[in-house]
Amino acid sequence: MARGHKLGAFDIGMMVLSLVAVINICVLVLMDLPKDVHSYLVFMDTLICMLFLLNFTYNLLVAKNRTTYFKEHWIDFVASIPMIEPFRFARFLQVLRVIRLLKQTRHLALPSLKDRIQTTLATMMVTLVLLIGAAGLSIYLIEHDLPGANITTAEDAIWWSLVTISTVGYGDYYPVSTAGRIVSVLLIISGVSLFGVISGYIASFFITPAEKDQLAVQNRRIHEIHDQVENLQSQISDIQRMLMDMHQQNTAQKSDPPPKDKP
Repeated sequence: MARGHKLGAFDIGMMVLSLVAVINICVLVLMDLPKDVHSYLVFMDTLICMLFLLNFTYNLLVAKNRTTYFKEHWIDFVASIPMIEPFRFARFLQVLRVIRLLKQTRHLALPSLKDRIQTTLATMMVTLVLLIGAAGLSIYLIEHDLPGANITTAEDAIWWSLVTISTVGYGDYYPVSTAGRIVSVLLIISGVSLFGVISGYIASFFITPAEKDQLAVQNRRIHEIHDQVENLQSQISDIQRMLMDMHQQNTAQKSDPPPKDKP
């Protein structure tokens, strides 16, 4: 982030995803995982990297000075490159940088969250990634070795998670255990809630212009009433001055001595 850059909701969202990515990397490096679990975590890491690249590209395109922005944020670009092990550890620096910015711009972080558009999109993006990742991994760990299970690979779990959260429900993959069904219910409820927010957010685009038109009409009426009040005040002031002049004239006439009669 450039100096003086206002910390936005997307920046905070990227920090949350960076923390998730760091935890993901630690698990991949430090633990001896089954092949399918390893593949699943690599897929989630790649998905997060794509979001990092999109965010970096957007910020670079809208930056006033792209060269300066790239010099100050090259670590973000390096940390966003997927599938290369050494580059993944750059995300530790990315997280530390954002935490330092949060401390320095603490007074700007909360006002930035009042931006309804950015906050809504950032929240949905982070929530969607976390739900897909957590639910898919959970259903794989629960189901893959059960008798009669059809979710037996990481690819099956990812596909099931995407289909379930989108409430499409093809039915080609489904849980056979009670624990798996509980995970499914939670994911379905989360998906319905999430896409309900998205629907309301899209609907707001159609409602907002009408609200703006109504507000413009109200503002015009307020200005018209304000002008009328100013005209009335001006007329009242003129009448007051006329009355004062008449009063002064009458007072002067009464104070003059009457003329004396000549002998």
